[in-house]
Amino acid sequence: MSRTPRGERTDDPRVPLFVYGTLTDSYIFEIVTGERPRRGEAVLEGYAKVSSLKSFPYVVPQAGAEVEGVLLWGLSGRALKQVDEYEGEGSLYLRQIAPVRTAEGSEPAYVYVAGPELLASRAPPDAEVSDRVAEFIRHRIESAIAAEVPAQSQLRELEVRAREELLGEAVASLIQAHFDHPGLPTFLVKHQLEESGLPSLAWLAREPEAQRYAPHYLRLIVKTIIFNQIEGRLRRDFRGVVRVADKYYEHAVSALAALQFVADELGPIGEMMESLGAAAYDPGLEYVDYAVAAIFIADELYAADRLAPYVELIKERRARGGGPLGCEAEFSPLGKEAVDAGPDEDPSFDGFYYFDDFDLCGRLWKLGGHVDNHRFVTPDRGRVRGFLECALGRYKILGDLSKPVTADPVILSDLANAVVAFAEIKPHSLHLSFQLEQGRPAGDPPAPAHLICLLILGGDLNLDEEGVLRERRLHRREIFNEFTGLDFSRYNTHRTRADDDDPALVVEYEFPRLFYEHSYVDLVMALKGFQLADNPPPLDLSPDSPHLEFNREVERELLRWAEAPYALPRDDVASFLATVERGLTYERAELGGHPPEFCTRWLERIERKLNSYNLYLRGEGKEWLVEI
Repeated sequence: MSRTPRGERTDDPRVPLFVYGTLTDSYIFEIVTGERPRRGEAVLEGYAKVSSLKSFPYVVPQAGAEVEGVLLWGLSGRALKQVDEYEGEGSLYLRQIAPVRTAEGSEPAYVYVAGPELLASRAPPDAEVSDRVAEFIRHRIESAIAAEVPAQSQLRELEVRAREELLGEAVASLIQAHFDHPGLPTFLVKHQLEESGLPSLAWLAREPEAQRYAPHYLRLIVKTIIFNQIEGRLRRDFRGVVRVADKYYEHAVSALAALQFVADELGPIGEMMESLGAAAYDPGLEYVDYAVAAIFIADELYAADRLAPYVELIKERRARGGGPLGCEAEFSPLGKEAVDAGPDEDPSFDGFYYFDDFDLCGRLWKLGGHVDNHRFVTPDRGRVRGFLECALGRYKILGDLSKPVTADPVILSDLANAVVAFAEIKPHSLHLSFQLEQGRPAGDPPAPAHLICLLILGGDLNLDEEGVLRERRLHRREIFNEFTGLDFSRYNTHRTRADDDDPALVVEYEFPRLFYEHSYVDLVMALKGFQLADNPPPLDLSPDSPHLEFNREVERELLRWAEAPYALPRDDVASFLATVERGLTYERAELGGHPPEFCTRWLERIERKLNSYNLYLRGEGKEWLVEI
């Protein structure tokens, strides 16, 4: 075969392609191109490979040097164009022809050499292969969305971004689908986008009763879009700091920083909404118009140096543990009455009756937002009234797909507080979950005194309307199932894929109260130490529970205590603390938990809180009381 001069560029698909980096992985190559070409080992002659922690590997000419890689034969012209797009041909890399050596001899091949951006060291830092592949797929999907926007639109760029935002959950699902099914056809991408469709406000003009609540829904929509935009940009600008391990929810750290920032900017956001005419319902505006306004506001607010202090503070406060954690936060202006609310009882959201009409699942997908009336959750159940629930880590409501949020109790506590500040809706309850070790057998049911200790740390132990001390969540039967009884804790399963036939088993604690500006670190440390010590089963009151008789007695004792709290014997407190300490020691030894000094600090705080409770009952203090 005649040799093509070095550096000469053609688009002849008959010329093989030499790869030496991420595309040597046939799985990634199929994700990018949809093809699995014939392949074989080869050596690139006259080039040296450069690897950098701040960029992807690249090659540069160097006499006498060689680079080992893979030669791919039989690519289609379409596949070659897809690789050009993936490699950023013309900026990050330049596609040229160079000689490669195979077992059969030497032949010319395409090779991507360092382009001007790589040579200038301007490649995105801390990028991983998965980041790069995901960005490539995202760009392809966003190009399909942009093709539907008229070229003559005055706000075309903002409108394209608004459509991308309103289809954000579908885009995220399509990116995951590309990883699950490499080579996903383009027509399926377009079909999925068309099926998802853009939300509309046309229905609102026909329902005047819903218009009364529109300002509250629109504020939630706009500020959620602002959050989504800022979280996305923050993940790109601070990817090395906010990246989490694959087994945890990918948005956990970036969402925390974005929520905190947006919560601090709610005043300016409201003012900008007013000035842009996006604070009230206008029949002349469509859903996409409010999205455009939200993106404009996000652009005005966002600057990397403004977000940097939030990211840095999270980095400083990190306290990585070994046990995977999760949480769900419930909100309602009506409190516990949200479950059985009727029309117009909630003057702000009407019990979130129009949640699906305003497509809030599509806006709150990064926060696992849905409506829960303690019977089932939306979407696709018709209109219901209930709580707004943010199930952090649940990235798909339909199909109930979720991951643990974090293994860090500080991040989990800060996330709960950030969601409360962001929501601007009365907080109601907090569910905390712990993913159990696979194969570890359940221990014996815990003593009632240990559960009372947990209630002191995380329940709603406070004075009622008549000034009587109660544990108000239990006393008011807020966590009470009419068919079984007290919903203190339960087993649940979390699956990361719809076809996952081996979901993770978690135990979910449903008793904690959700407060304003409150630290939950002591509660999380106590709960996971308690759970990890002996792996006790939840308080199962179903008819087929193996511990039903014992659990019924525990339930009766907890309800008696909730009605008239009593001081705990010193031995009970000591036993609980010893159990928590044993569990945290187990975590450190078996799961890679916290250092001893961190555990000791929080054990001391837990002990002080339990002791202050006893002091209060003796009339010697009230510092532990929590104001909602």
